[in-house]
Amino acid sequence: MKNFLLILSLIFSLCAPAQMKKIISSPPNPPKLVNDYTNTLTPQQRQALETKLYQYDDTTSNQIAVIIVNSTDNYSIEDAAIELGRNWGVGNKNFDNGVVVLVAKTDRKMTIQVGYGLEGALTDLTTKSIIDNTITPNFKAGNYYRGLDEGTDDIIKAAEGRYKAPEGYSKRKRNFRTAFKAYE
Repeated sequence: MKNFLLILSLIFSLCAPAQMKKIISSPPNPPKLVNDYTNTLTPQQRQALETKLYQYDDTTSNQIAVIIVNSTDNYSIEDAAIELGRNWGVGNKNFDNGVVVLVAKTDRKMTIQVGYGLEGALTDLTTKSIIDNTITPNFKAGNYYRGLDEGTDDIIKAAEGRYKAPEGYSKRKRNFRTAFKAYE
């Protein structure tokens, strides 16, 4: 029995990286902006988010894709999101104005990766603020839809120059980095 379980776990560990690789290399057909491979969102929630993101894409040409997976397997979450953006063609090719919101639910990780055309409006500090102050609190409360809905609202505001991080947010991050360097 132990040998059987060992073989079974070995098979799953070898197949797991292939799952993420398959997701990255196989854009959804028909194309969708909300792709939930974990069934975390209800069909109504997926549709509401899809409609909002489609309308935003249609009116601005900026494109936001939300992808929920169980795990990124052996990929870093940032690398997986960048590869998804490239392979799926998120954003306009001429302006590279795509945003990928990738959530690895079982890994308890998430990232927002931004194409070059939106980097001025969606800086690393801005996307980190959106994750820390909007998405994560909702996820911790068990409300994934609300986190993604409000998080994409904040991404849209940031792309329009209307997003404001909470008071003192950038100072907290700077103080942490300074304190961390003191221990190096």
